[in-house]
Amino acid sequence: MEKLVIVGSLLNKALVSLKQSFEVLEEAKRLNSEGLVLAAQDSIIQRFEYSYESFWKFLKKYMEETHNVLDINSPRSVFRMCIKLALCSEQEGEVLLRMIDDSNATSHRYDAQEALRALPNVGHYYALMAAVTERISKKCACTE
Repeated sequence: MEKLVIVGSLLNKALVSLKQSFEVLEEAKRLNSEGLVLAAQDSIIQRFEYSYESFWKFLKKYMEETHNVLDINSPRSVFRMCIKLALCSEQEGEVLLRMIDDSNATSHRYDAQEALRALPNVGHYYALMAAVTERISKKCACTE
């Protein structure tokens, strides 16, 4: 359980960082600075990438330690198992599965146009990751 708490703590830090990047973007928009807006958008994409990685790895560790699920090694298999274990609804699971595609577009085959296309979805992904994390944390007190 100690490793789960560590992974959960890292996830919480990543999610806080992602939330802060949305605030920076809003401030850049208020200042009407195109350069700052672009930098803030890049920050959101980068923070989304590591929040996403932390999120699915947290879920994987949680399932291993609390449900003895050992053969899940990819985000897709983790999110599908999340649905099976009722850690999220089917509708939420569909959003998680779409999140994989946006993450791949922003990190593995980085393309500025693809990243900008994914950007409007990141706020929804953040909210879902935060909600699922909170739901799980109430069950096991595995985040700080």
